[in-house]
Amino acid sequence: MFFQEIQSILINKLSPKIFKLNSEIYGFQYNQNRVNKSIKKVMLTIDLSIEALHFALKNKVNLIISHHGLINNSINKFNQDLINKLTLLTKYPIAIFVLNSSFIAAEGGVSETIANALYLNLERTFDIKNNKGIKIPIGRICTPKYYLNNDQKMTLEDLIKRIKAHLDLTHVSYVGDLKKLIKTICIVGGDTPNLSYLRKASALDCDCYITGRIDYFGAIYSRDIGLSIIETSHYKIEILALKKLCNILSLEFPYVEFTLFESFDPFRIYF
Repeated sequence: MFFQEIQSILINKLSPKIFKLNSEIYGFQYNQNRVNKSIKKVMLTIDLSIEALHFALKNKVNLIISHHGLINNSINKFNQDLINKLTLLTKYPIAIFVLNSSFIAAEGGVSETIANALYLNLERTFDIKNNKGIKIPIGRICTPKYYLNNDQKMTLEDLIKRIKAHLDLTHVSYVGDLKKLIKTICIVGGDTPNLSYLRKASALDCDCYITGRIDYFGAIYSRDIGLSIIETSHYKIEILALKKLCNILSLEFPYVEFTLFESFDPFRIYF
């Protein structure tokens, strides 16, 4: 398989380039001149950590597909961590393809993975516009689904318990009244503490907003307007979505070795 073959399926179908948010990095971030080369080993990862790069070098990976890039903003100064990573990358010819928010919005991506993992009814997409005026389905709007019958009522506490059970979490951060009935849920994966998203979710009559990280000021705003917020594990959801992507790519390219690198959640909990 050649680089351009996997690039084509990523940018057109699995993590569409059209869903790219504004100036964020998308596509080849490193060693793009290898696109005409053949690849035999591909590694998927959430982040380009030192540990992930060591694994890729040790296993002679040709291509890394990462949700997040080496850097997220323009470089004003090379810090030691970035220098160490670039030094590692010079030791073996590896190309890096970055997905970023396009993989949150994609069909089967991060937001949709949360909806499926929580056994919710997917009603429609939650769309925003980038700076080019293109609609991006960054999230999903869902309604509760029940295991036995449709006459049950779901409270915020019920939803939190489902999240803990389905995602195997020891704790869940939230904003809101545990006894409040939840009828419509807006899900936006990743770290998206954007007040405009919360305003739009509220305007669409959503009772609850699920995200990968709760921003303090977003929490205050949501408390004031009565919108419940739940924080899921950023790491666990993205790993679930990347596992699905790894399986899809393995079926599309059966003669290429695909590996998912699991670095484990960097956050620890002190009990």
